Amino acid sequence: MEKEPLIKLPWRGRETIESIPPLLEGAQRIEITLPSNYNHALFETLHPGEPPAQLEEIDAAGGPELLVHIAAVSGLEEFSLLTEPLTAVRAMVQVSSPAKIFIILPGANLKSNERIIHPEAEE
Repeated sequence: MEKEPLIKLPWRGRETIESIPPLLEGAQRIEITLPSNYNHALFETLHPGEPPAQLEEIDAAGGPELLVHIAAVSGLEEFSLLTEPLTAVRAMVQVSSPAKIFIILPGANLKSNERIIHPEAEE
């Protein structure tokens, strides 16, 4: 069975979270688009210590443990429910602006202008 290159989901809270585990087997990437009002809170959570005048451009990537940080944002708590299923399939998570969360599954074909930053490579 050929996997879907990209499945796009709008944020509908628990409904969106519950729809993801069944999609993991048939997708290469899943994109969750959050309402724009989450950008500021996600930026502050994922980039602590940045100066207040900093352009709030989110660029964070890692394993499913990144979802724990995302779940610390009010209204996004249910992302913590995905940690276990994403760990089981060895998925990566990427967060970008405007407020989008990408789940990248092993073997995903990325376009030449796309990248995944592996946190361990930055050390």
